[in-house]
Amino acid sequence: MTSILNDTPPTDTAAADTAAASRSPRLARVLVAVIAVAVLAIAVAGGYFWASRGSDTSTAASMPAASSVDAGFARDMTTHHQQAVTMAGYTRDNSTNPAVRLLAYDIDTSQTIQMGEMEGWLDTWGISRTSGKQMTWMDAYMGSAGVQMTQMHMAGEGLMSGSGSMPGMATPAQLNQLMTLHGKALDIMFLQLMIRHHQGGLPMERVAEQHASEAYVRTLAGNMLANQGTEIVQMEQLLRKLGGQPLPAPTY
Repeated sequence: MTSILNDTPPTDTAAADTAAASRSPRLARVLVAVIAVAVLAIAVAGGYFWASRGSDTSTAASMPAASSVDAGFARDMTTHHQQAVTMAGYTRDNSTNPAVRLLAYDIDTSQTIQMGEMEGWLDTWGISRTSGKQMTWMDAYMGSAGVQMTQMHMAGEGLMSGSGSMPGMATPAQLNQLMTLHGKALDIMFLQLMIRHHQGGLPMERVAEQHASEAYVRTLAGNMLANQGTEIVQMEQLLRKLGGQPLPAPTY
């Protein structure tokens, strides 16, 4: 028994120590590299964080002012939309013409959503939703928008062509009359008023698309311009099929 144990080769502890010692520098280098990568990742993440904070600060500092095209468009187009939604909502619920009802539904839905978006901008910018003067923000840009302006403001009060409302807006008497109608008479008057209403909003959309400082404002204005232009053509076709004629285009 003793001889067998004695014949077993002894463990070479010196060789093991040498191997461990040779691995230690490699392990140390790996650990150093891992730590360096971690430190770099933390530094980069920190840089992105502060860059983001800096970007947020600069964005806040560049928010549109109350006198800007952005704010004027958001305020006045919201007011303009409110009347369109009123007319479209009544027509959607009372017309018996499927094409007119669908058109009224589309106008009601899309412009309600847009109103919420524009009111959200004003709240984010810290700007009041109402202003004492309508459309004064357009004065400097009317020529570039391709629109002729005639007596846009009365006595500095922002009243359009002496009517006391924005171009294309229906009068209170017209609104009251519309709300009494049904059948074909309703369809014709709704189309006449809404064509004119859309036409009245086009100059605001053109100015905002070209001159608003915020890209998202320009985008919405451009979408309105395209969509309402298409709807005007559609409504004119529907109106003529019903035997009606468009009202004279609004003046500025």
